[in-house]
Amino acid sequence: MTTITTRILNLQKTLHRSSKEMAGSLGLTESEFQSAIEFPTQAFLEKLCNTFGVSLPYLKEGVGPVFSKQQLPVADILAFRDARNWKQFHTPKDLAISLSLEASELLECFQWSGSDVEAKEKQGQMREELADILIYSVLFADVIGVDIPSIIGEKLAKNGKKYEVSKAYGNAKKYTEFEESGGR
Repeated sequence: MTTITTRILNLQKTLHRSSKEMAGSLGLTESEFQSAIEFPTQAFLEKLCNTFGVSLPYLKEGVGPVFSKQQLPVADILAFRDARNWKQFHTPKDLAISLSLEASELLECFQWSGSDVEAKEKQGQMREELADILIYSVLFADVIGVDIPSIIGEKLAKNGKKYEVSKAYGNAKKYTEFEESGGR
């Protein structure tokens, strides 16, 4: 087993994902995933990095952090908006509406998909809709004057108290139901 393969398996363990789940996220079958980790190509490694936010130097050489510290391209998004003089149209109300509409367009990818809960043939459309949601989220954060990493950190801390690992692990219940049912 190569050291790259070992690092990929360690990544899988870190992400708490089965081979089938990893493969699905990469648009592969489980057997294709197993073959790809045994003989990883540059294209496969790049796909792993792009899909899971993994650092390529970590995968290839075992150096640096496992996960890349890529930032949202906030400055690029705001520059795009400003070059078109669109900030004047970006009120909290209109951006909230836009966020909701884009989320609905993401949901539309799953409409009439029957038992196919992943709608794999619509991955490209899902990527575009998710990008739109993230772009509108950045614009919304800018117009209301909040720092995205700060509000995410605050919300994760708050949710950590509501959803203690001992009660929430493997459990889809809302935190208000934990007290009622004893946690499980």
